[in-house]
Amino acid sequence: MGVEGDLLNSFQSIERRLDHILTVDFYDYLKKWVPLSIIIGILGALCSMAFQLMIEVLYEGAYGDSLPWYVVFLVPAFGGLLVGIILTIIPEGQGFGTDGVIESLHHSGGKIPWYLVPVKMVASAITIGSGGSAGREGPSALIGAGLASMTGKRLKLRRSDMRIFLISGVAACFSALFRAPLGSAVFAMEVPYKNDLESNAIIPTLISSVVSYLVAVPVFGIDPVFKVDELLFAMNYEALGFIILLGILVGAVGVLFILGFRFFERTVSNIQIPFFAKTAVGGLMTGIIGLAVPEVLGLGENAIQMLIDGRFIAIEILVALLVGKMVATIFTVGSGGSGGVFFPSLFLGAVVGGLVATAFHLDNISLYVIVGMGAMMAGVTKTPVSTSIMITEMVGGYGVIIPLMMASALSYIITGDYSLYRKQITRRGFPFDISTLGMVKVADIMKRPVLSIRRTATIAEAMEVVREERHYTYPVVDEHSRILGQAPRERIEHLNAVTPETSVMAALQSHFEKVPADMEGLDAFEIMSANQVSRIMVVDPVEQERLVGILTRMDVLKAIEHLDEYHHQY
Repeated sequence: MGVEGDLLNSFQSIERRLDHILTVDFYDYLKKWVPLSIIIGILGALCSMAFQLMIEVLYEGAYGDSLPWYVVFLVPAFGGLLVGIILTIIPEGQGFGTDGVIESLHHSGGKIPWYLVPVKMVASAITIGSGGSAGREGPSALIGAGLASMTGKRLKLRRSDMRIFLISGVAACFSALFRAPLGSAVFAMEVPYKNDLESNAIIPTLISSVVSYLVAVPVFGIDPVFKVDELLFAMNYEALGFIILLGILVGAVGVLFILGFRFFERTVSNIQIPFFAKTAVGGLMTGIIGLAVPEVLGLGENAIQMLIDGRFIAIEILVALLVGKMVATIFTVGSGGSGGVFFPSLFLGAVVGGLVATAFHLDNISLYVIVGMGAMMAGVTKTPVSTSIMITEMVGGYGVIIPLMMASALSYIITGDYSLYRKQITRRGFPFDISTLGMVKVADIMKRPVLSIRRTATIAEAMEVVREERHYTYPVVDEHSRILGQAPRERIEHLNAVTPETSVMAALQSHFEKVPADMEGLDAFEIMSANQVSRIMVVDPVEQERLVGILTRMDVLKAIEHLDEYHHQY
């Protein structure tokens, strides 16, 4: 009986501890996100498999039989023409896809029109399947996020939950396509920012990524994307020196790639011809390059595998592959073709790694090829953490993780603020979606009535206002409530200790920020952030000197939290 009593007491003690750890909020979190993550994981895997099948069928149909040279270079042009027509009809489908997801996360509350999922899937499959030099990551990101957006709308998720759900959708599609569940989850959280990640999405994203991977395994198998013999990194100063050199060179090539891409994009946008003509010409130029360097057409997976196997060892061939792939990608995607930059970046990094290994007659060329792949991705997409993980999963060799981390960090530093993704922001600001402030006016969220000081008041009288309610500053107004400036609390307190009968005008600061009451809340918040102020004066829209309210940063935060409680609106 004593033993049973001790066991009972032990179990009760454990139960109490679990109740303390597993709070009601935690249970609610799991009840919501476990089923949601499973749903989006399954949907993401199914759509990813369909997307991959479309690419394979189109590419095999276009290049399966031996074609005469004068037909080969026309296939990407025809694909570009078709894509251009589709995206002329539905222009929202233009762009990488990844940028569209990032913009939706930061500015649109996770809103992605449902029809962009099939449009992006078809347009990107045509671009890649016809030989366009583009990747699957951009389209798959939009597909996953679009599925999450549609599902979230049906389930009426809050706007802050939509951010997490969209990221989970991106991870699901990546995991199925690249067979890298952990790297895909981290990439989806990392890619919206240049030096941050969406930590709120960790659990849902991991679950959706794993579920998607398991659903796709019967179709894609468990083998990594690239086959590599056992990789061992020799920890010596010579090897470390070449890894450092590779990271620096990859970063420099990455900057060149980004600058070339941006320049071509601007040039094309200024040419006054129909959009479908631009994509057709871009496809034609890609096809011409493909005549000389056929490895640059399409995804380039086979070419990357050949680089890993060490089958390209001539310097002139490697240089041709580097220049050809870079220019072909710029022509394909920069002209408006539908596709991402993931695989083109891997290709470029692999070639730079091969060049370093070949030029210095290094053993184990596959190591430098793989490290180059990861370093390029880390630099041009600003995702150093996830890239190191994803590449090790894609080659099935964690023996490369140390050199990958080193080279990725160096490439990330060398590329600086440059990124192929225009919509990335530096770091995460709030756990809520600030775009909700665009739904309200300043008058709806400002503080009133206004606690102000008349210009005829003395310092002693101003102190009475300060004692009533403590703020950093107080607006000073005339008899018609026209704002003249603001008086800091510290200045009022100092003068009150010295000359309390002095006019409050002695404490006046004439510089202050003001906004009209009918301005959108988001615009007012951006003004506050740009000027680094926590309080801003609100004036009448017509009588723009008459004070009608005060807007504080706390008012803004409360408004964001309140608006987030509303269901996702479309």
